[in-house]
Amino acid sequence: MSKKLITLSVCLIATTSLVFGQKKDSLQQIKSATQLEDVIVTANKIEQKQNGTSKVITIISSAQIQQNAGRTIAQVLNEQAGLSLPGTLSNLGTVPSIYMRGAASGRTLVLIDGAPVGDPSMISNEFDLNLVPLNQVERIEILKGAQSTLYGSDAIGGVINIITKGKGLPFVTGALSYGTYGTKQGNLQFNGNVNRLNYTIGFENQNADGFSSARDITNKSNFDQDGYQNNSFFVKAKYKFDTLWNLQLSSRKTAYKSAIDYGGFKDDKDNEFKNATSINGLILQYKKAKTNFQVQYQYTTQDRTYLNDSADKTYLIYENNQYAGKTHFADAFLSTPIHNHIQWIIGTDFRYGSYNQSYQSISKWGPYNDAFKDTFQYQNALYTSVLINDNAKKWLLELGARYNNHNRFGNNQTFTFNPSYALNEQLRLIASVSSGFKAPSLYQISYNDQLKAETSFNTELGVSFKKENVFARVVYYNRNIKNGIDYNYIDYNFFNFIQQKVNGIELEIQHPINEQHQFSLNYTYMNGQETNQNRITTTDTITYNYLLKRPKHSLNIQWHYSINKKWDATLTARYISKRYDVGGYAKPDVTLAYYTLLNAHIQYKWSKRIVVFANGQNLLNDHFNEINGYNAIGRMVQFGLRLN
Repeated sequence: MSKKLITLSVCLIATTSLVFGQKKDSLQQIKSATQLEDVIVTANKIEQKQNGTSKVITIISSAQIQQNAGRTIAQVLNEQAGLSLPGTLSNLGTVPSIYMRGAASGRTLVLIDGAPVGDPSMISNEFDLNLVPLNQVERIEILKGAQSTLYGSDAIGGVINIITKGKGLPFVTGALSYGTYGTKQGNLQFNGNVNRLNYTIGFENQNADGFSSARDITNKSNFDQDGYQNNSFFVKAKYKFDTLWNLQLSSRKTAYKSAIDYGGFKDDKDNEFKNATSINGLILQYKKAKTNFQVQYQYTTQDRTYLNDSADKTYLIYENNQYAGKTHFADAFLSTPIHNHIQWIIGTDFRYGSYNQSYQSISKWGPYNDAFKDTFQYQNALYTSVLINDNAKKWLLELGARYNNHNRFGNNQTFTFNPSYALNEQLRLIASVSSGFKAPSLYQISYNDQLKAETSFNTELGVSFKKENVFARVVYYNRNIKNGIDYNYIDYNFFNFIQQKVNGIELEIQHPINEQHQFSLNYTYMNGQETNQNRITTTDTITYNYLLKRPKHSLNIQWHYSINKKWDATLTARYISKRYDVGGYAKPDVTLAYYTLLNAHIQYKWSKRIVVFANGQNLLNDHFNEINGYNAIGRMVQFGLRLN
């Protein structure tokens, strides 16, 4: 199957280069929806053009974010090649998992403005994407493949860098919207400057009546709606000391609460989840020509509460589960040319995490109280990378290595070998061999202090085509994971055991047909195999030829139509093949059926300052499930206006 897909994809790229190469010169003036020539920072931590790196990186631009007004970061990411985020289309307040190239949850590193974020009290140190509203985001850079050499732990599947707003001329922006399920959104942002100081202040509120998180298969149990409320505030300030030095300070506070149910297929009318975070950071930067020096520090707090005042349950009267986590991150690196064609990057980073937990319950068996003492772990690392190109810039090569030392399990190393070669001005061959790792989370290591790092070996081979604003890329990847960390139901502890093999193909095409029409497509084929504890017997080992919740095939097609100077429309179609999910403890896995979605966005430029928009999701009202036992959205429409 994979050989046929590789052959088909290469043929598509070749055809693209022949057909698209014959377009008229007028297409040179068309603006690309993906801004392919934008400056990126995630590939190597330094500013560079996207076509100046051999890595597989995708940009979600500010224009694309505006075309997705009323949606969430998770919903936008869910439509990108190689990404699957189950829970994204569930009730608001559901914490979506992030699976990049089949890597399990917690194996994709999330950055906010270049600094890693995560919750040390979560099982796999995951980050809750509900804590960053899409309206506060300038752009998102998605870097695929093992990236632990520059970014350390958790970057097995890749890296998602969420770059928030905070630059430009003085302006005020805001938006209001209302839609299905009683969804209401309002945000306001102000950007200003005083002499050398530029600052941005923003606020957002989101409310929804929602729908029942749990699925009622009887349609007779009168499951209640599960509401949602989110408030977010952020401020970012940047001061330029001179033409070389600048300092950026930022602070973000987000808190939301969501009514939740007792579990799959089980309603609960008084169960509530609260999640709050505070992220404070600074970046000191020096830049002169091709020399960059940067120091970054970020301090994050995380507070989660599960409160179940369960009068409707006969055996549980009260339950209160509270988590509090703290993280420190510090990073310093220098990037400088050591030759006309060699750029050297050397850096060091430090990460510290701690958390505590308290639990109280009252049931028919009496009261129960438990407190988990505050515990911590830290790791520090030294990393380096060399970027090499030739005179004609036909060859691009990155060589990199990291030494990481962890206070619990010791040290480990990773490497990167990433060459590419330009066959001509349009076609470039890309390849990569790299390793990655995930340190056991603080939650996991608090149960088993003998856990070792989960490790991966990643290879890539692909070809990209670019001419004017036409872009196409096909990549084949293969990844092997050893010492995977999971929960053992025999002795009820975490252990290093999982072996995972994943290979797949990602195909992306972006093509402005003419001045009014733009077309894009991405297709992902993923084949996974995992050796794990038998989920039915829990006593023996079994190899599963699929990965839970992750589809083998996914297809996204988008058509953007600039009707005239006033009207603008986007139509998106999405297909997800069948998946498997857990059927319950000691029960066979269940099959989740395929589904198709049709989404649309239309906006009207009322004046220079006001844009009116409508956003529709699942317009065909397809009935589907992302997670076994839980509902997903039906037809959903939002109407709103945006002020500039």
